[in-house]
Amino acid sequence: MVHKTPHLGIRTVYDTIEETQDVEQMQHIITKECLKYFDLNQELTIASISDILAKGSGLGSSSAFTVGLINALHSTMNSSVVGSRYFLANTACEIEMNKCKYPVGKQDQYAAAYGGFNLFEFNKDGTVNVNNFHIDKDVLTNLENNLMLVYSGKGRSANSILQKQKAAMSDKQKFELVKRSRNKAYVAQQLLVDGKVDDFGNLLHEAWMDKKGVVSDITADYFDTIYDTAMKNGALGGKLLGAGGGGFFLFYVPEEKQALVKEQLLLKSMYQCAIYDFNFVDHGSQIVGTF
Repeated sequence: MVHKTPHLGIRTVYDTIEETQDVEQMQHIITKECLKYFDLNQELTIASISDILAKGSGLGSSSAFTVGLINALHSTMNSSVVGSRYFLANTACEIEMNKCKYPVGKQDQYAAAYGGFNLFEFNKDGTVNVNNFHIDKDVLTNLENNLMLVYSGKGRSANSILQKQKAAMSDKQKFELVKRSRNKAYVAQQLLVDGKVDDFGNLLHEAWMDKKGVVSDITADYFDTIYDTAMKNGALGGKLLGAGGGGFFLFYVPEEKQALVKEQLLLKSMYQCAIYDFNFVDHGSQIVGTF
């Protein structure tokens, strides 16, 4: 939420409340850089609310926040002009990668801006191809019903893991693992178009096995035990989302097996798991109201 507050400085509300007359003094770096990008330094109150942990989830929440804030600030300044999805995604990449200096890619920003199911191709020259593809409604419903979003009970710092992954790319074998993961995106796209959702679940398992081999910090015994428990009780595949090292798992579990998987993950005291409901949406960041 972005609200004009005449005669005041900048007020931000998130995990804490910041009030400042000078953007340069702000502690929340993404908000600071977004305000600087739009040359805003006064008479604004910015508040954010989330139903997941503030950081370390693996769900792309930082980029979703950045895209949403850019959208809100742009709307505040240009109420009659809607920011394009490309503008939102590209500006968010500029903020996070070049202004904040985060060691991240562009996938989360583009996902938050465009929404729906897309295959993104990130080219060496910095351009991005956005390939939207059609999935039958019944297939989407089946896929959504067979996915379980499970919080592992532990967050993590994505930046440190991403820095180690970047350093690992000098190792030829690990680079090949990353290339294999990239190629699986094309396989996943075709499986969904063909309606082969169980095969998509199996592909998740293959992708997780490859990802674990890139950097040891991507997983740990605690997370491997959670994964093995889900697989032994009916999951066909899954992975820690985002950089890994904590946050959320996404498991593919046929509906008839989900009660058993849930029971095993939630009842054992060694785990700190929680199951989150979610739904697919076919849109990205939106302005839902003005005042």
